[in-house]
Amino acid sequence: MKKFSKLKIVVGLAYLLMVTLVVVSFFYYGINSFLDLDFLKNNKDKIFNFRDENFILISIVYFLSSVIWVFLLGFATPLIIIAGFAFGAIWGSVLSVISFAVGASLLYTFANHFFKESVHEHLASKFLSLKNHFNENEFSYFFFIRVIPGIPFAVKNIMPVLFDMKLKNFFFATLLGELVPTAIAVSIIAGFAEVIENSEKLNLNAFYSPKIYLPLIGLGLMVLITNYLKKKYFRK
Repeated sequence: MKKFSKLKIVVGLAYLLMVTLVVVSFFYYGINSFLDLDFLKNNKDKIFNFRDENFILISIVYFLSSVIWVFLLGFATPLIIIAGFAFGAIWGSVLSVISFAVGASLLYTFANHFFKESVHEHLASKFLSLKNHFNENEFSYFFFIRVIPGIPFAVKNIMPVLFDMKLKNFFFATLLGELVPTAIAVSIIAGFAEVIENSEKLNLNAFYSPKIYLPLIGLGLMVLITNYLKKKYFRK
């Protein structure tokens, strides 16, 4: 038991160190600037040419990077921007949703083994009241939690540690729950990417494109529906 406890401490510290290094690198080296709109517009020809010439390679790199990013508590927004810009609505959504589900499942499994006490210490007061709902049907309830906005992406990935959720249910609830919001977000970015690729200027006329305004309408409807469900079934 002592050896296992020491192992948990070492693995936990190593994990936290990796998370810290990734976050520091992301901001210190200006990696986030690659997601800046001006950078994308000024380098669009190089970006799109590289994408077209190396589509399979960057698909694989994106998938693996997304899995690792989510596993390291990364947030989904930069991945969605990259996916919509590089792969378009359909392929970008497929890659994102599957990689999110895989990365989240790895994080959940890891947290359940090495950070269970810490998760209970920091999240139990906020989410332990949901235990009865999870006991009734953990898949359905967690599916709705994934769809309903308001809970940070990383928190959703480790919160089920409180309820000893089955990994299979976690994976498929994440896969299906993130499908619609991710597809809508990726489609919006893909619409803007197409406008950037085919024109020199990005202005309000871009919103007249059905590839942009239709996903935006879908986003609005999703927000209305999820807010209704949140008020009706998740008041506590």
